[in-house]
Amino acid sequence: MAADPAILRRIRACPFARGGRVQVRFRSNGYSLFARRSGEPLVRLRLIGEGDEVVVLYPSHRGGWEPPGDFGAVARPLDLALERLSSNPYFLALRQTYG
Repeated sequence: MAADPAILRRIRACPFARGGRVQVRFRSNGYSLFARRSGEPLVRLRLIGEGDEVVVLYPSHRGGWEPPGDFGAVARPLDLALERLSSNPYFLALRQTYG
């Protein structure tokens, strides 16, 4: 499966990703976002195969990716996931740092 150009555009249009602050890579049925300056992993949006629904995963202290919290991964539409990420204090700081 190849990266969907429409999904890439939507991710790159997100406030914290504008201006090239975030590098987006498509791998293994999902989009991994990395801070362009440091190369640090930020978040992974894994497609679940139902439209544009994704599971949001964060970098694990053990390596790889894991769902936030104790209740496992929750699927949500891509636009909702991007909206939540844009209002997350960590991503707001990224947006202001690179502003």
